[in-house]
Amino acid sequence: MRGNRPLWIAALLLVGAAGAFWGAGLVPVALLGLAAVAAVVAVSGVARRVLGVVLVVVGVAAAFGGHWLAVAGGVLVAASGAVQVAFGARMPKIGMGGQKTRAEDPEKDMWRALERGDDPTDGPGTGDSPARADTDE
Repeated sequence: MRGNRPLWIAALLLVGAAGAFWGAGLVPVALLGLAAVAAVVAVSGVARRVLGVVLVVVGVAAAFGGHWLAVAGGVLVAASGAVQVAFGARMPKIGMGGQKTRAEDPEKDMWRALERGDDPTDGPGTGDSPARADTDE
């Protein structure tokens, strides 16, 4: 699976599970499923895999709720947890969408230097270079 696909699959499975739990009358478990959506998006790496294991356990436990919607919700939660365990390391982290490689833009680089407190005019090709000093004689 590529890119954001496993993250979207895990989140949609949890939203579907929350709806199933709500329909079964298990509102606290439904709210747990909605909170898990935020957790899936917010955490990354090992924490996301640990969350996946916890969701598998919660899903299996919730499947014994008796109502067919509770069973369906438990299966969806367990499936979401399995996706997180299997693909958790490949899922993107929150806020990493704009951090991908960009084309070099000298104007933006100058603004970034100013934001860091650097003087973007200090560097090669300015009046400080020795080659330029030789031409002034």
